[in-house]
Amino acid sequence: MRLLHGRAGVLPANVRVRVRTGPLCAGEWQFTVLEVTGHEELQVVTRGEPSAPALVTAGTDVCTIEVRATGPAGIRTLACDAGPAIRPGA
Repeated sequence: MRLLHGRAGVLPANVRVRVRTGPLCAGEWQFTVLEVTGHEELQVVTRGEPSAPALVTAGTDVCTIEVRATGPAGIRTLACDAGPAIRPGA
């Protein structure tokens, strides 16, 4: 995800990532879980067109005030209620 390596500076340029879950979409919001080589899993919430998403938040806990206050119910559930237990096929 170039979005995380760019100006956001969430990940160093040399870290490899692989999408484990998602993106799961609700309206213009997306939720994705990434496997990050040598690090913990990273949850990512983005917003906007899938071709040009804007980063809302990323980390091991993405239940931020913005997500809770303005995110669609499905994204809030994934970000705030499901936590790191989201697994493929769950």
